[in-house]
Amino acid sequence: MNNPVDRSANHLQQPYEAAAQLPVQLMYEEALALLETDPQTALIRAQAAYELASGFSDVELQAQILLLLGRTQLQTSDMPGALENFIRSAEAYAHSGDFLGQAEAEGFAGRACLNLGQLEEAEAYLQTAIERAEKYTSERAQIIQATALNQLAGVQHHQGASAYALKSLQSALSLWQLQNNLSGQVNCFINISNIQSALGQYTQAVQSLSNAQQVHQKSVKDNKTEILILHNLARVHYLNNDYQLAVDVMRSAYSIVAQTGDQKFIATVQLNLGTFLLELHQYEEAKNHLDSALQLNRQLAHTLGEMHTLDSLGSLYEQTGEVKQASESHQQALGIAVTIGATQGELEARLHLGRLHLNAGELEPALLELQTALELAEKNRSPKEQATAHEALAALFEQRGDMGRSVVHLRALRQIEQELFHAERDRQTRNLTIQFEVERARHDADVYRLRTEVEQEARRTAEQLVQERTSDLARAQHEVVTRLAMAAEYRDDTTGEHTRRVGRTSGRIARALGWEEAEISVLGVAARLHDVGKIGIPDSILLKSGKLDAAEYIQMQTHTLIGARILSGGRSKLLQLAEEIALTHHERWDGSGYPHGLAQDQIPLSGRIVAVADVYDALTQARPYKPAWTSQDALAEIQRQAGAHFDPAVVEAALMVLNLPEQPSAGQRADLLSEAAYSEDLPMAEEDASQVLSVFEQLLIERTTELKSAREAAQRMEEALQRLSTDDP
Repeated sequence: MNNPVDRSANHLQQPYEAAAQLPVQLMYEEALALLETDPQTALIRAQAAYELASGFSDVELQAQILLLLGRTQLQTSDMPGALENFIRSAEAYAHSGDFLGQAEAEGFAGRACLNLGQLEEAEAYLQTAIERAEKYTSERAQIIQATALNQLAGVQHHQGASAYALKSLQSALSLWQLQNNLSGQVNCFINISNIQSALGQYTQAVQSLSNAQQVHQKSVKDNKTEILILHNLARVHYLNNDYQLAVDVMRSAYSIVAQTGDQKFIATVQLNLGTFLLELHQYEEAKNHLDSALQLNRQLAHTLGEMHTLDSLGSLYEQTGEVKQASESHQQALGIAVTIGATQGELEARLHLGRLHLNAGELEPALLELQTALELAEKNRSPKEQATAHEALAALFEQRGDMGRSVVHLRALRQIEQELFHAERDRQTRNLTIQFEVERARHDADVYRLRTEVEQEARRTAEQLVQERTSDLARAQHEVVTRLAMAAEYRDDTTGEHTRRVGRTSGRIARALGWEEAEISVLGVAARLHDVGKIGIPDSILLKSGKLDAAEYIQMQTHTLIGARILSGGRSKLLQLAEEIALTHHERWDGSGYPHGLAQDQIPLSGRIVAVADVYDALTQARPYKPAWTSQDALAEIQRQAGAHFDPAVVEAALMVLNLPEQPSAGQRADLLSEAAYSEDLPMAEEDASQVLSVFEQLLIERTTELKSAREAAQRMEEALQRLSTDDP
């Protein structure tokens, strides 16, 4: 592969030889420094720099300043002006022979087109920028490529190609991770979560938001990123039908975004807040937010935002019985969607218009809109929209007296509803895990908001709010972890005996390896939670009697990641060990296991021990697809897998404690009795899920302790402020 020279590795890093260009350099650097914090001043400086630079013959200098000028216009929401200067910058870079600079300018041009709703033009610019940047290997080339991939994902999502959007974002994330660019990683995780939410992948969406928050904690915190995380968290709540929680979180985001003055952000948050309020039938407040969002989006020439706002306003008018206004809003939204090629927006607008025509008895226009909507829904693979279209078409043909065609659509509707029912059942199976994650994220967001209020305005009331939130959080999480613990034990094994046996066997192997008795006790309990992640696996896979196909097997493998995530963040040795086991007990000594392909000593010893105990128990117990093996046959198989599947040292220890003669000696019987008595003292020997519950309650205590610390910090701040006010003359 050719490696062209990166001629523009950094903006204006080398001092200009001509003294006349020094003022241009100073104004450029000042504008660059002010780009994020004071874009209006940055715009003035960039304009002045370009006016001076236009008198020079240095084309590359003019290209760099045009690029910066376009970026300041992006920040000040002058999208048409920004696009014009990005195009001029790309042409100037091409003229100077700096093709990497040209790629950067084209990437920004694609971003401007996306904001203007020009999806085809945006895709063309971004694809060109990516292809051009791929020819270089420098750090800046990778940043340009990652930035363009992120924007391309936005285009693909609006075009209904969500699978391609996720692929683009994963490629961008890999590049940001390669560069150790935390800000880029956070933005990618947030965008990935947004698309996963739209696809109904709520568990994955929460995980992506959690990843974003974890990376964000490592970087310099800023309001913009906090708003993005809160915004997407609210969308997960909304799509998960928890409308009140969605409104609460979005209001938290709005309280922060109002302080930033970012008009585009304000418009987006108001649009979503108004849309969420519709579901709670709070029409007056919803309309106020949607009207403001529409006005701002039009001022900013943000076409996509305008389309979505019109759609929500149309829904509001439908619900309040203002049919004419509803039709006008949906017609305007449809016009924008068709113009810019936003297929999802077109689908939603046509469904709304079709229902409006149907309710008014206008059957022919209703038929046209609904049939077109059904075709779009099938093309986009949107089952909920397909169901809506079939239901409306069935009613339409019934009104026309065409019962045959009505029945066809009713049958299609029934089939889709059955598929949605099974998908919903799987979603509800995972819902406890989602609730747990969302409560934790909501807790973090509320603590941040309350801390800001204490510091800025609410010194006298924040303590009371924190105390109320502590109580609410404790009640909510206690219910979630209680149900999650019981569900985990039940779904793994209705009797619970498998987990008990794995715990006991793991303890015996650890004792043979020389572990201390206190450590063995902790391992015996932690090992019982090795398959807790199976709570996130659908019944259709977990309880399948036959062999899993390739896709089902891959999904089953994710129980290790789910289990580790459920147990993550614990500060106690027990929870940390349980997380370690849940994640690694399916890794193999030769590196062919999952989820991370660890090998030999890369696998924690606890995971290696539980791997042997788990397989031994699985082999010696009868299953629907196999009879029980004898202990000798199972141990022979385990010995055969030493050095491949299992750690040879762990296998040797297992053979010592499990390969007992049918008639043990008096000394062996004494050891077994002692071990049996000891195992009965272990918490894991109880006959119900109480110990598993106590583990999760411990996790709850650790979570709520964080909020208690925030409350105590607020109290200390209040006392300090009171002392200061007392000391004032």
